[in-house]
Amino acid sequence: MPYRTIIRNILWMLTERGAQIAGGIAVSGLLARSLGAAQFGLFQYAQSLVFLAASLTLLCGSEVVVPRLVGKTEAEQRTVIAHAFVLRLAAAAVAYAALAIYVIGFAESELVAVALWLGVALWFREPAGIVIAWLQARTFNRPSVAANLCGLGVKLALVALLFVTHAGVAAFALVYAVEAVVAAALLVRYYFRHSPKTPVIWRRTLLVDLLSSGMTFWGGLMLMILFKRIDQLVLKPLIPLAELGAYAAAMQITENFVLVAPIIANSLAPQLIFQTFDNATARRNTVRAVWLMVAAGACLAMPIALLAPWIVHLIYGAGFAESAQILRVSALMGILVFADAALNLTLIRRGAGRWVIAKWLCAAVVAFTVVRGLAPHFGALAGAFGYGAGYAAALVLGVWLLRRD
Repeated sequence: MPYRTIIRNILWMLTERGAQIAGGIAVSGLLARSLGAAQFGLFQYAQSLVFLAASLTLLCGSEVVVPRLVGKTEAEQRTVIAHAFVLRLAAAAVAYAALAIYVIGFAESELVAVALWLGVALWFREPAGIVIAWLQARTFNRPSVAANLCGLGVKLALVALLFVTHAGVAAFALVYAVEAVVAAALLVRYYFRHSPKTPVIWRRTLLVDLLSSGMTFWGGLMLMILFKRIDQLVLKPLIPLAELGAYAAAMQITENFVLVAPIIANSLAPQLIFQTFDNATARRNTVRAVWLMVAAGACLAMPIALLAPWIVHLIYGAGFAESAQILRVSALMGILVFADAALNLTLIRRGAGRWVIAKWLCAAVVAFTVVRGLAPHFGALAGAFGYGAGYAAALVLGVWLLRRD
């Protein structure tokens, strides 16, 4: 495959990631300014519930589908895609049903409409995302990037309109559903216009194979998502809603800047680790990658920590002043995310699925313990401490595995 094609594909993915980061921060700023700290906290908590439910839809991910598409005939590709779509749609139905049962049966009334509208995206993102797997197998990500950017553009425009009209929190949740529908419609349209009209041969064995292969990755992904949202889930009943909103505002910035970590790590991986067959050399290169990632994380985290009050005021306004201290701590903790991204490469190289599960389970347990124990004394700041402690635990396990390799 020509290097120009690979580089062009990477640039498209980087463009999408950059736009998603900038758009995510802009949307968060408009939401926070329009809703205020308490309602923004409610909105972010609803998003955490949906994010957790979304883990159920990852049952047949790209890491399972893409290898089965590469090198296959177009007829076989269409059959695999149809089977994977059915599995993803069934998982989406289960996820939305679980979300609806929880919020209707156990959550406060003002949360119900917000969570249910946000949850509509579950029906579209992963099922239509099978087209993205098909495009990845063809090393042609531009259509998926264009679809996602169109959805993001619609969301930005609608959020800006609702901001001007001082709409309620449920209306903003509806916008997220519209974004998912727009992106999914564009992806499906592209697939049906450019895929062959070959018949799908339904095979029970293929469904079982996709399901069993997906289960290998699903446990680790679900625990990772649980860890990334456990701070807000634990804090919600322990602190005032306005304080939760201030915490969520700070973490939105941190979560967006650490999205750079896997991009850098994946750029280092082929030369430093994956093309090295000697274990000792791979271990030395992994250590080198960790220090490079720590340096990259520090270069991003330090300015954010130093300029935290100015950044918070610029994005969220004067009503979120207490987010600045949380942002300082969470940004510095974000350096650990960069180190972890480098150590993740060791797990990928080993193909150690059970250790991925152990890692995120350990991180989730540590984060839960720290947040639950410190929240009565430190309030929302306990969430940032738990975030850092969870990644520190993951790093300890990663270093132990590296020494054991």
